[in-house]
Amino acid sequence: MRLLNALIFITVTAFLGGCESLVEDLDPGKLPNMGSKLAVESYISPQSPSIEVIVTESQPLYGPATYNPSFIKNAEVILSGNGRQIRLPFNDSTLRYHVDSSAFKILPGATYNLLVSDGKRTVKAHCTIPAKVPEIKTVAVEYVTGPFSNDSTAWINMSWQDIPGENNYYAVRGYVVLEETTPTYNEQTGDVEPFRHVNKFGMYQSSFSSLIFNDIHLDGIMFNAPKTSIYLSPKRIISYLDKNGVEKTVYNDAQMSQVRVEVLNIDENYYKFYRSMDVSGNQDNPFVEPSIIYTNIEGGLGCFGGYHAVIRTINP
Repeated sequence: MRLLNALIFITVTAFLGGCESLVEDLDPGKLPNMGSKLAVESYISPQSPSIEVIVTESQPLYGPATYNPSFIKNAEVILSGNGRQIRLPFNDSTLRYHVDSSAFKILPGATYNLLVSDGKRTVKAHCTIPAKVPEIKTVAVEYVTGPFSNDSTAWINMSWQDIPGENNYYAVRGYVVLEETTPTYNEQTGDVEPFRHVNKFGMYQSSFSSLIFNDIHLDGIMFNAPKTSIYLSPKRIISYLDKNGVEKTVYNDAQMSQVRVEVLNIDENYYKFYRSMDVSGNQDNPFVEPSIIYTNIEGGLGCFGGYHAVIRTINP
């Protein structure tokens, strides 16, 4: 037994020594010089009311890290296409390079080029706007009453028909408008008065992968968006006191006044970027292989993509 223990000790010691010999100190001069790069993100569309470009810079590979984005405010941002070009000025309030779409029309099927330079670094990219839009087939709202009160939930279903005969990539988005009257303090009159609140709530707030689609091996099928639930306030009479202490009542008349859904026919750059973002978000999983975020920005990082959207609005 002693001999066996001795042999095990010698074997383990030799193994650990061998592993230790594999670890070497690298000369810093042999490491790649990975400084910061320009990071650009922009999505253009014939339906968008404006053209916006976000320009930041990545953090260097070696050095202190921060989660706060570093916005580049002095860059030259030029968009060109269809024989025209425009320079986008920086907007301090939005931290974006911005121009109204009326100043530079985005056309379906056209190719556009983006050039960004901060004087030291220059990056460029191009994208082509999809020429067609799919057909939204259904937008339905189903109300489900709660089991223990008079509140309810609205389930929103939406489907669209794939564009046949070509490869397509899609994204979905939308929002609902909820209205409700409640007693609210009025600073101008110094009194509590009924006020009609109108609030907008976004739909499809799940992961990237559940919001983007492709028709590979599915040409011509009917797509269904993720089913979305919206909580609805119960309709009731609300009692309150005015500034004179007089009790009053108001009917809140809670309702969903609008549902707006959009199906975006997105280009491949848009799809691959969002898809890689979703895969990268699972890096905490030890069983998932590391992945690189997709980019079509030459010399930099980010995405310059295009989309062509179809919009449906209903008033349930």
